Amino acid sequence: MKSETERFRHWADGLAMHDGQWECVYEAWPAWYEAVLDWVGGRAGRAAPDADIGQVLYAIARDRDAQYLVREIRKRHPDALLWLTRAALVQGEAEARWQLAVELGQLPRGDEAEGLLLALARDDDEYVRRRAIRSLAALGVQSAEALAWGEWQRVDENQEWARMSALECLRQLKSPRLAALLADALQDTRPQLRRFAQQLREHDGGAAEDG
Repeated sequence: MKSETERFRHWADGLAMHDGQWECVYEAWPAWYEAVLDWVGGRAGRAAPDADIGQVLYAIARDRDAQYLVREIRKRHPDALLWLTRAALVQGEAEARWQLAVELGQLPRGDEAEGLLLALARDDDEYVRRRAIRSLAALGVQSAEALAWGEWQRVDENQEWARMSALECLRQLKSPRLAALLADALQDTRPQLRRFAQQLREHDGGAAEDG
C-alpha cells in the first residue's frame, strides 16, 4: 500500500494544477484500490500505525469522485468503516469524512455507527455535517430532526444546499416541522432552493435531488 500511495503522490506532485476532478485522470487507480483493500482486509482487528491508517484515509479522500474505495470497504469489511471513521475524526480530511458518513448510513443501525455519525454531524465542514445528518435521517434516528433544524438556522456559505438537505431529512423523518420550512423555502430569494421546495411540494414528499 505504501508504494502505491507514494506512486500517486509522485504523480500528483508533477501536475501543474490540482483543480476540478484532477484525481480522475490517474491511470493506476486499480492497483491502488487493490493495495488498500488488501491492507484493510489483512488488518482484521489488529492494531496498525497511524501512518498506515492515514494512507487509507488519504486514498479514500482522493477517490472522492468515484467513491469506489469506501464502498468496497463497506461491502467487504464493514467493521473497518467504524475504526476508519474513528481515525478520520482525528486525522482525516473532510473529503474522507463525508464519504465515511455516507457509507455508515448504509450499515444496519447500531450504537457505534450512530455515535460516529453524531460526531460527524458536529464537524466543522458543512458538507460532512450534511452527509452525516442525511445518513442519520435515513437510519431513522430521531435526533436528526433537531440537527437538520439547526442546519437550517446556521449561517454558512453553503446554506442553500444545507437547507435543501434539511428539507429532505425532515421529509424522511415525517417531521411536523417540514411544512413551515417548506413554506419559507418557497418564498426564498435563492432560485435553487425555491425549485427544490417546489419539487417536494409537487411530488407530495417524493424523492428529492441529491445535494
